[in-house]
Amino acid sequence: MTKINLIERRKKYITQRINKLKEMEASLNVQERKRRTRRLIELGGLVSKAHLDTWDSNTLLGAFLYLKESDPLQRNAWAHKGGVVFAAEKMDRVLSERQERFKTP
Repeated sequence: MTKINLIERRKKYITQRINKLKEMEASLNVQERKRRTRRLIELGGLVSKAHLDTWDSNTLLGAFLYLKESDPLQRNAWAHKGGVVFAAEKMDRVLSERQERFKTP
């Protein structure tokens, strides 16, 4: 095999590897965008669940900034309160499903 052929094969291999890396990078970017979109939708749902969706953007942002600066103990209390609400909703859903299942026609 001539030197030129060997160099051409190596260039081809390197080009293929570069293209494969570009594909992998694009795939990672898509996955990251999907994660970010899911998180933003989740945050919007939480705003709605807390009945804050009628607040204007300035008020919401100000409230979020205030929350960000809050005491860690206060955040723990809020986390507990939120957990209680989610647990109660889950229990209500389970009970409703059981009642529906055993409902007589």
